[in-house]
Amino acid sequence: MATQQSISPAHTNPTQNLIDVRGMSNAVAQPLVYAATIRLAIGQRVQVLADTDPGAMMRAVAFQLRNAISWHFETDGNIWQINIQPRAEAEAKDVVDLLTWDHYRLDRQFADILAAANEKRIADAESIFNDYWIGLRRHVHLENNVLGPTLGGGEEKGPLADMLFEHDSIIVQSRLVEETLLEKDYDMLPAICAVLSGSLAKHENREETTLFPIWQSTDNSDRGRATEFLARAKELLAGAEDQQIDKEFPSLRPD
Repeated sequence: MATQQSISPAHTNPTQNLIDVRGMSNAVAQPLVYAATIRLAIGQRVQVLADTDPGAMMRAVAFQLRNAISWHFETDGNIWQINIQPRAEAEAKDVVDLLTWDHYRLDRQFADILAAANEKRIADAESIFNDYWIGLRRHVHLENNVLGPTLGGGEEKGPLADMLFEHDSIIVQSRLVEETLLEKDYDMLPAICAVLSGSLAKHENREETTLFPIWQSTDNSDRGRATEFLARAKELLAGAEDQQIDKEFPSLRPD
């Protein structure tokens, strides 16, 4: 979001990491911004000064980082001041923004599961998997049953149909991980997790590039509905519909 006000380096916060890319092309500036934000931790900020509209560059950096950052800028028409923070600290703009962040969160969780499995830290792998498993089922339920029927995307043939098919496969693969843990077949765990990790990455990339733009356009065409969807999605991902989700995607674990 841009606001019309005077911007100058003297107005920047000296405690922030300041990157001055004025006079640089996007091809030169983008790697610098990427390098400064790739390991941005909670509570940290990066501020960038540019002398051309940074929108395209920042969208490219955010894409490289799987939307792990949130950014906005202010400008007086001559200088753009871009403020960057971890995505986890930013409020979701809409339901697609929330889903994209949830993809990132699930990815990070599963990367931790895979690392724990490879290092034979079975208790850690099992604990993280339990959180991932309920989070995944909430995410799939939200997309399959709440958003898909309304926002569309081609239920018979198209990005929505692809999503539904891939969700079924990911649920099956995740159940296989759960079964492997229950049966204590720990030697097989790293290989099974590696396959699922690849499936998740491919699915999320396809969904974010083909289906999410359709959903975002449709969702934002009705601001009242968009607000309702975002509120319900937040509640659902926090556990508000877990009873229904447990019936739809039952766990193999005994109660």
